[in-house]
Amino acid sequence: MVKAYFIQVSGALKTFFDSVFYPCLDATKGRPYGLYVHGNNDTTGAVRSVEGITKGMGWEKAADHVLVAGEPGKDDLRACWELGATVAANLMP
Repeated sequence: MVKAYFIQVSGALKTFFDSVFYPCLDATKGRPYGLYVHGNNDTTGAVRSVEGITKGMGWEKAADHVLVAGEPGKDDLRACWELGATVAANLMP
């Protein structure tokens, strides 16, 4: 999950990507990823940031992103479950 702060990703996620980018660059190329972003009203900047990083790492988008503005509802939770299941299925040999 990515929390959008001021239309960007959280500092913790930025630190994570900064610390794993080069060590994982070759080892994770082609791996699937899923993205869930929650923000109060806008998630576009956070999505753009993560898409740029994952493109640079060579990761493959496994499913449509789940983007939630405001309080998550039952459909949002179902979409997150489906996103996780899709990513897990794509990791199977």
